[in-house]
Amino acid sequence: MMNKIKEYIKEKLNKLNKTEGTTDNNVRFFRLKRFLLDIKGQPQLHTKLFLYSVSIIISVFIWAFVAWNGNTDGTRSMSVQIQYNNLPRGYSMFNKTRTVQLKLAGRINALSRLEPNDVTAQVDLQGLQIGKYSLPIKIDAPSHVRIRSWDPLTAEVEIYRHVERTIPITWKVDGEPPEGMVIASVDIKPAEAILSGPETDVLTVQAVNAVIPADKLKTSGQLRVPLKIFGVDEGRSDRFTLVPLYVNASVSLERETVGEMVPVKVSVIGEPADGFQIDSVTVVPDHVTISGRPTAVQKMQSLVLPPVDITGLDQDLQLMLPLRPGDIDPDLEITGPDRAKVEIRIRKKMAVKNYYNVGIMIEGNTPGKEWKISPESVNITIEGTQLALESLQGGNVPCELYIDVSNIVSRKVELPVLVKGLRKDFQVVKIEPEQVTVTALD
Repeated sequence: MMNKIKEYIKEKLNKLNKTEGTTDNNVRFFRLKRFLLDIKGQPQLHTKLFLYSVSIIISVFIWAFVAWNGNTDGTRSMSVQIQYNNLPRGYSMFNKTRTVQLKLAGRINALSRLEPNDVTAQVDLQGLQIGKYSLPIKIDAPSHVRIRSWDPLTAEVEIYRHVERTIPITWKVDGEPPEGMVIASVDIKPAEAILSGPETDVLTVQAVNAVIPADKLKTSGQLRVPLKIFGVDEGRSDRFTLVPLYVNASVSLERETVGEMVPVKVSVIGEPADGFQIDSVTVVPDHVTISGRPTAVQKMQSLVLPPVDITGLDQDLQLMLPLRPGDIDPDLEITGPDRAKVEIRIRKKMAVKNYYNVGIMIEGNTPGKEWKISPESVNITIEGTQLALESLQGGNVPCELYIDVSNIVSRKVELPVLVKGLRKDFQVVKIEPEQVTVTALD
């Protein structure tokens, strides 16, 4: 059909080129323009070009309608919520994988009508115990849709025992109170919160604090403040459910009158394991600032932390203790960190033992030569761990004493008493006398 249109136009142009009487380009352009206008000026239904064009357009539309009838294949991507089924009774679940990305194939009409609810992604938790699992995701779709792929292939799941715990609510000021003012008292309502979540995580929670923003402490009054779980990593806070999330805090302010640095002390109770003793007890910080009413500050000579039980301890111990003892005067405010680091160092218990009249050997002697030692024995003091000393049987000395006469040419000489074979658990504290007189015999 296109060839017939080209031939028709070519025929008209040839007639114009053969027009007699001129070869001027302007005339030829004028005739071409006239030809084109003549085509457009004719009744549209009578021109061959118009009829050819209409035929082409109708053919294209008919082909498109027949070709694209919705029955051709296509693809579609879809995000589907994962369903977790058959969770064992008494357990809860934490899942990082919430949705799965699907790539589906099928007829275009079928894919366009597909809803997310028509496709299911399921993970079976039947019979699982406490622990972390990587479980397969089962995809179900209508029969007229094919599943090409899904991502991820597995779901990361953690099964845990769900528990609840009632915790008293304490308070904490975020920032500094107004200048020259201290918090006299804080009344929290409700006074307790219910924390629920994984058993291992819930039991590690140290406190639930009502966080009071200091910038709202203009005067005494009541504030609605949020609760914050203390002692848990931020990344694990979404595992918990806390009720309530907000509490009412009635805050009473008063003017600060005096501040003083006081030492921080901690006591220990109990005894270490047998053969061990306390080497040192340190507290960081070792001083804090106490502010409040003068009479209350004067009574506070030191800040005493709760005692630490070291019964049966056989190694160093580090722990964090709250710097706000429950028995502190409510009229006092402690400036500094909320917690103190306590480090208790343990060492083996040491003891000494004296040995008397311990004989001395001679080493390095030349054959045929004899020596006289005066005195022939000495006293020695040995130090070691209590357990090691108690393990010695009878009066056995854990080392040998000797003098070295190698290369001695003098007839009479003072030589030091030397030690050999000393066991690693001991050390020689003293030898009396340290030197003996050695005389060569004729």
